[in-house]
Amino acid sequence: MKATFDTASRFCEVSAETYLGWNAVRLGNGLVDLFVVPEIGGRIIQLRMGGEEYLYVNARHQGRVYGANENDVRAGWKNYGGAKVWPAPQGWVTDGLWPGPPDPVLDGGRYSWEVVETPVDEAAVALTSPADEYTGLTLAREIRLAAGAASIRMRHRMLNSACRPVRWALWQVTQQLAESGLALFARARRYQQLLGEDEFSPVQVSESGVFRLQYRPQVAKFAVKAEEGWICSLNSSRGLALAERFRIWPQAEYADDAPVAFWINGPGLYTVHSDLVRAEDDPNGCDPYVETEVLSPLVNLEPGEEYVFDVWWDCARVGPAGSVERVDHCAIVTRDLRIDPQGDEFRVTASFGVFQQGTLELASIARDGRVIHVQPLGSVTPLVPCTVQTRLRAEEGLFRLSLRMRNRSGELLGTIANARVD
Repeated sequence: MKATFDTASRFCEVSAETYLGWNAVRLGNGLVDLFVVPEIGGRIIQLRMGGEEYLYVNARHQGRVYGANENDVRAGWKNYGGAKVWPAPQGWVTDGLWPGPPDPVLDGGRYSWEVVETPVDEAAVALTSPADEYTGLTLAREIRLAAGAASIRMRHRMLNSACRPVRWALWQVTQQLAESGLALFARARRYQQLLGEDEFSPVQVSESGVFRLQYRPQVAKFAVKAEEGWICSLNSSRGLALAERFRIWPQAEYADDAPVAFWINGPGLYTVHSDLVRAEDDPNGCDPYVETEVLSPLVNLEPGEEYVFDVWWDCARVGPAGSVERVDHCAIVTRDLRIDPQGDEFRVTASFGVFQQGTLELASIARDGRVIHVQPLGSVTPLVPCTVQTRLRAEEGLFRLSLRMRNRSGELLGTIANARVD
């Protein structure tokens, strides 16, 4: 089957296809493609932008679909890769902890799916897990893509389908390809290494409060106390960035007391369930990847109640960059807006990547908020890194500059950066 939605030469498409041997559902809009495999736990097995792939796929299990007796505690977990949703907290000492993976129902079960009716400039699919007796949950998510954007909205739902009260959190786990140029970022000053017998040292927090973890092949896991609802992976070798946006509740209770976790796959020792594990002995291999993990708060659900949690993926190309300074719904900022006086002019610079097709403008603002002048800066796309390098005359009354983005229809999307003129 195939459903195509045309909108002014832009399109969104949902199609049933074969991807690496799996029966997959593809969502595409000319900028990004997602491949979802309902029969292996409803995974997003790959995310692609401009021909570049973001997610790790385990070649050992490529195209395979394991039955429940092949993907349980006795047979061992089959780590396919991609992105999936689990219940949290994880553990083995009480029934209120999820003892997976493996989990032949929520992680490895066959999810049902359907195409969702949408406006003409969007496409969406909905996936639903089988009901799981152990957790009492049925997990569902809607994956939605809009024309002209490299952004994907995932609306996660957990339904108490049991006859008893339950307490769980939603836990989105995304396995991303890793190499020496990969770094992970979050707005966070507090973090804790949870796993890994050896200290994982390439971690730092900047003066502005941005946490940075530089990938290296050494097994470790971190809980990160994010202060804002975003994390970002930046692959400087390939010029690719993937931001994940979500809401956080500072006063809520989270598994491991953090809304974000990072797992670094690689050689080394770690202790889990009181057992010392050598990562190289994993039958799934010891391939280079990282897991970016986003969690909802823990919630109590009575029978029939459900909880909804939204996560956005935003893709962009960025130029040569060593860090991420900020993420919002418009862009990943790798070098903030800077104004340097040069005689009777100002030199204005910035570097970033955008999530939608549109246009940029630089607004000159007076102290009272009046717009003195707007300078168009041209069209932008997620497929090309964005750099501002321009000069402005020092106009009377100029107080600040605002770098703004509009969509293809000319509507204001938001402010990417703002800086005062000193």
